[in-house]
Amino acid sequence: MTYPIYIDGEDIFKLFGASILSEGVNELLTFPSLKEPPHNDWPEEDGIEVDLSEPILNSRELNIPFCANNANGLIDFLSTPGYHIFNIPALGKEWKLRLVSQGSNNYYKPFSTFSLAFSEDSPVRATNYPIPTPGVIVPISNYEIDNIPFSRYGVFVSSGKDDLLKSPSVKKNLLTEILEKDGSIYDVGHLVFNSKESTLQCVMAASTIPNFWKCYNAFFNDLIKQGERFLYIKSIKEEYPCYYTKSDGFEIVSLTGTVIVKFNLTLVFTVFRLSNTEYILAAEDDSMIVLERDGITCIDMNVYK
Repeated sequence: MTYPIYIDGEDIFKLFGASILSEGVNELLTFPSLKEPPHNDWPEEDGIEVDLSEPILNSRELNIPFCANNANGLIDFLSTPGYHIFNIPALGKEWKLRLVSQGSNNYYKPFSTFSLAFSEDSPVRATNYPIPTPGVIVPISNYEIDNIPFSRYGVFVSSGKDDLLKSPSVKKNLLTEILEKDGSIYDVGHLVFNSKESTLQCVMAASTIPNFWKCYNAFFNDLIKQGERFLYIKSIKEEYPCYYTKSDGFEIVSLTGTVIVKFNLTLVFTVFRLSNTEYILAAEDDSMIVLERDGITCIDMNVYK
């Protein structure tokens, strides 16, 4: 699929017979990653201590594929000094980019497909953004960020819980190797866990493009506010400190009717230690299954020996 695009106010389809391919539009939607914040990793404590008083975003390098009848003309047009303003009417949004390099190039008479790398040097942060109004019914969320359900932003998590609930790796204690002895000597008197990174596969839905951008801006800019975030996992009734590190894998599913966009959200959990968990029987939507006789008694799924 191709999308009409205006660059510096010019219709590049009229000038060069050029359009941007869907993969390039998906690239444009990716929210910038976070620069690694300063942190201390104390050997005697779980996780890390992170300074998130000023979260800083990275610049973005985007690889955008095009289809054009006059590829050389488009590249020459983009080779002028300065930044270029990309406007995609279907998304109702602009981006300020500069040309970095040309990647792939495939010529199929009378047109060619090729990719160009661009840099967004100054990521735009939203300020004073409104409370999200997705305008569509989103599945009840199993997750909350700072006590706000993901569904408030029009987001639901399609998968990733299995990876999320894995225990982090253990921090390595003192290990001594003695050449004259088999094996090694390890300090087993203390055990703490590292921080961990987990990725959630998410879907954002909204009734219109303007509502989508309201949800997008609120969701990602709330994630990069000062300080740690707290992710609450409803199914296990536990909350863990974390911070946003990156997003990727954006894919537009629909722009007509309900706007639907898939993406991956990666969080770093500064401390993550699974507590004793009571297992009960639940449905696929995480709602608890209760006994018919009283309507409140849950079904114990723990294994007892």
